Amino acid sequence: MEFYRHQHPGDPDWLVRAALFHGHLGPWLVLGARIGADALARLDTPGQWKIEVVCWMPKSKQRTPFSCLLDGLQASTGATMGKRNLRFAYAPDVLDQGWPVVYVVRREDNGRPPEGVVYYPARELHALFAEVKPDRMEEASRSLACEEEARLFIANPMSPEAFSRYEQILACERAAIAEAAESDSA
Repeated sequence: MEFYRHQHPGDPDWLVRAALFHGHLGPWLVLGARIGADALARLDTPGQWKIEVVCWMPKSKQRTPFSCLLDGLQASTGATMGKRNLRFAYAPDVLDQGWPVVYVVRREDNGRPPEGVVYYPARELHALFAEVKPDRMEEASRSLACEEEARLFIANPMSPEAFSRYEQILACERAAIAEAAESDSA
């Protein structure tokens, strides 16, 4: 695999930033970047500290290349694991037929209530990814970067059940942080 060292003349800025951050162009990186950019536009937010992102990943896909989705989400939204607003989670009832599902939530801000979007893989995505050959990965990734969103993902407003699941993740994390802080001070 070649590292992304030279910008292709047709590469949009967002694709260049994602590839430089990740180290190379790949389809899962592109999918994450596309989902993140779509979420920021739908939620009318600049991202960074204003959002929370949860990537629900099947256990069988908690490895590369699938986990590259996280780098695409980070590159496009500014959410990071270090800021603890980008999370990797597993729950069989959330997944879509063994494929990742992404929650993006705009935090409450200046009187605007929190709002979220759930991203599911589009049926066509399976076929598009099956066509990606290792020796043509950059070319296929550039093609995915220009693909119609409807062929890549389905975006729906978060349901009350999805918000509840999201709140459970945050509550568990807060409890773990509090427990760790107590044990550190003991």
